[in-house]
Amino acid sequence: MPALAEALATAAPGVDLRVRGFTNRNEAVRLLDEGLADAAVGVSPGTEARILARPLFRERFVCVARSGSPAAGCFGDAAAFAAGRHVLVSPEGDGFGAVDEALSELGLRRRLGVVLPQMYAAPALVARTDLVATPMEGVVTGSGMAFRLTVRPCPVELEPVEFHLLWHRRSDVHPAQAWLRDLLVSSGPRG
Repeated sequence: MPALAEALATAAPGVDLRVRGFTNRNEAVRLLDEGLADAAVGVSPGTEARILARPLFRERFVCVARSGSPAAGCFGDAAAFAAGRHVLVSPEGDGFGAVDEALSELGLRRRLGVVLPQMYAAPALVARTDLVATPMEGVVTGSGMAFRLTVRPCPVELEPVEFHLLWHRRSDVHPAQAWLRDLLVSSGPRG
């Protein structure tokens, strides 16, 4: 968002931006269908012919712990990692995520200390506790907390998340919509 807001301020200072949250792909498609959103960022493409998509970037997961915390030593192997107290980010409130799936394949299970609905809260929480988290690298970088965290590669294999830009077919050739999509693409992270 900061890069997009900066690009808008430079390229079109008279344009205002309204950002809406959504918790799942179906909700994003509904907002596009009802004309309540011009674009959706972050959801994977589907099979609906009326919803168009363009890949934006890929984001990898990293492991974080508070610098100086004993928890920072748990990233050496999967068993030590599983033994830590973890933060799980789940917008839906589920108690199981990609890390749990990867650990399960190794016959391991982690302890969840906190379950959060928003990933951006995880770095600040970890920076003040002995919890560990597995957020996306861009979240850590953008959090302003990276200097207080030990950041390491994950000791379990996690696939990067691919983010997409989605929009409704009815707005595909509209010049203002095309301009906004190009701006979103050009101001997004590379990865």
